Amino acid sequence: MKHQKEQERREHPRFPQVFDVRARSLPPVQGASVAEKEFEGRVQNLSAGGVCILSSSPLPASSFVQCDIALPDVPVAIPTLMQVRWSVKRGHKSLDYLNGLRFITS
Repeated sequence: MKHQKEQERREHPRFPQVFDVRARSLPPVQGASVAEKEFEGRVQNLSAGGVCILSSSPLPASSFVQCDIALPDVPVAIPTLMQVRWSVKRGHKSLDYLNGLRFITS
């Protein structure tokens, strides 16, 4: 029963995908002295609302991230602005954090 309830919380169906993403975290406010952090990861699934990214480090919840999503056989990366919703450790491999990111749209 618990698994079924977790699926019902989702607003959009998830679609398994595997492709690379390059991203950088944005400072919390303009002019903040916090350094931007760049990272690479791999998209695990996506939906109309966001993506799940596998990375080597956790992303801070509620932070904003500018992502360049590289689709297979497409010569340009797609720039997107996203907000981190959650991050969890999943194992002991180099890419061992799952991060849920929500698309920021107007």
